[in-house]
Amino acid sequence: MSTLSRQQLWNYALPALPLAVPTVAVYILLPTYYVEEIGLSLFLTGLVLMLARLTDVVTDPLIGRWLDYASPKQFKWTLALGGLLCIPALMLLIDPLEAAPAISLMMGALLLYLGWTLVQVPYITWLSHLSSNSYQRSRAVSLREGLTLIGLLISASIPLLLLLGWSTRQMLWSMAIFTIAFGALAIYRLLMKVPAPVSRAGLELGHWREVLNNTPAMRLVSAWFINGVANGIPAVLFPLYITSVLGLEAAQRPIFILIYFVAACCALPLWLKLSQTYEKILLWQIAMSIALIAFIPAAWLGPGDAYLFGIICIITGAALGADLALPHAIQAEVTDWDRFRYRRRQTSLLFALWNAATKLALAFAALIALGLLELSGFNTEMIAPVLALGMIYALLPGVLKAIAVALLWKFPLSNLHHQAIIRRLDQREKRRPLDETSTAAVHDHPFDSHRV
Repeated sequence: MSTLSRQQLWNYALPALPLAVPTVAVYILLPTYYVEEIGLSLFLTGLVLMLARLTDVVTDPLIGRWLDYASPKQFKWTLALGGLLCIPALMLLIDPLEAAPAISLMMGALLLYLGWTLVQVPYITWLSHLSSNSYQRSRAVSLREGLTLIGLLISASIPLLLLLGWSTRQMLWSMAIFTIAFGALAIYRLLMKVPAPVSRAGLELGHWREVLNNTPAMRLVSAWFINGVANGIPAVLFPLYITSVLGLEAAQRPIFILIYFVAACCALPLWLKLSQTYEKILLWQIAMSIALIAFIPAAWLGPGDAYLFGIICIITGAALGADLALPHAIQAEVTDWDRFRYRRRQTSLLFALWNAATKLALAFAALIALGLLELSGFNTEMIAPVLALGMIYALLPGVLKAIAVALLWKFPLSNLHHQAIIRRLDQREKRRPLDETSTAAVHDHPFDSHRV
């Protein structure tokens, strides 16, 4: 598939919207819900969520490897099964068993994370199979991430129902119903209208060792993971920061979430436009640096500083636009390099590893944030601002983002390198019926593979 029609783009990208809707509820509001309303301790909540996430270390790579084996029909059924598993998981998380809330949180999270993996890994892998053309992929990524942002905006708007007197439980149920109904329609169109990925002819399955030896992939996933932890820590602590540090009402939390995601939505087209001229890695580094600098003052805010925090939300939200768009395009380019370098079929495995890194980053963020907060002696009954909360909320993420920026320094895969790789892959595909020898790999590298 070379040129993607508008209908094909929409059929592929539409599931991103309902998949993004539970984001705020699951990653930001759910931990606070179990602490404030269900009655679990900060540490226990963070520990349960992290332990549930640790299963992704096993399930994500296994599902990725399975998809590299799978036929097109099996590929689609994997995604459909994941969507079905998410339904009972959401029900259990919203209405935990009164006698065993911690067990309900663990079982619901395990089921939700497994279902999410079964949906997410094939979905994000699909991108690299839509087209070999970088521009066509960018079109698909742009629409997908734009719809993701709309889903995040809806997710951020749902908590505004608290202002109308809705309970947190009612708000979570409204999110779940919207996600299930819209998600079923969007996934149905994806499965019925978009051709499933097929195994590339002439390519053997890759080995685990080759993935670990893929230096660009390992550097990218390391930076992605650390930046994910940096983003996850303030996400987990955000509800407590608003009430305990800024001294605002709980009902005002959704306002700042909405500001944050609106800023990301507005900035996304700018980052995509800039990526046509400048290196995507450089732009991502700049975005993380902007977020780092802008977020530091949040450590010293207090009651009466809501407007200053709103400005911080705008700046860091704009930087989030780069996090949503640029790394995904870089990931697809790294899978092209991997296929070029190793002549192996392991695209799904690579995307699965990145997906696992995303979820593990959020799990570690929850454990680190809530664990450090409990060690500081913080409790939800405190009214005065707590310095430890501000430090964990704002300064620790800055340190982590600085590490992520450093990891991407002199990243070896540039835009020009990727263009050369695509040309060589196209040439290889054209001559494959005539030449299946492995010696071509020695001579057709567009840049020195030993550098990476």
